[in-house]
Amino acid sequence: MSWDITPVPIGAEVPLSAMHRACFPEGPWDAATLERILALAGGFGYLAWQGDAPVGFILARDLAGDVEVLSVGVLPQWRRRGVGRALIDAVVAKAEQDGLGSIVLEVATENAAARALYAAFGFVQVGRRPGYYSQSGGRADALILRRGSAGEP
Repeated sequence: MSWDITPVPIGAEVPLSAMHRACFPEGPWDAATLERILALAGGFGYLAWQGDAPVGFILARDLAGDVEVLSVGVLPQWRRRGVGRALIDAVVAKAEQDGLGSIVLEVATENAAARALYAAFGFVQVGRRPGYYSQSGGRADALILRRGSAGEP
């Protein structure tokens, strides 16, 4: 299936916060938090659309030549259909187009689906943050993953 991928528009904090809550009910970001994130220097993001409805998002930041992915979310009913792949593709394409270096992100250790997706893009573990995520069963470690730019390990 093909997805329409568009930049996150200015003023999208409220609907984006509803999507974030649906994707991450145990740790949602509110509209004010998202407004601050979207206003960060170098910040950018994309939405994936199915018809007139957004079904996923990715928020990232250019950190003086490298990209940090801040959040990736796909609405539960749209998972495992290629939405996440299309969103990661958009960030990889931007990084390559803009001549940016590596891409880094964090993922919960038990999020096997996301870890498999990131591995397919060449992300490798470069660190770990013990107890980083708060979850209903307690705390979960975050793996720090990195993908080098074209021609870089």
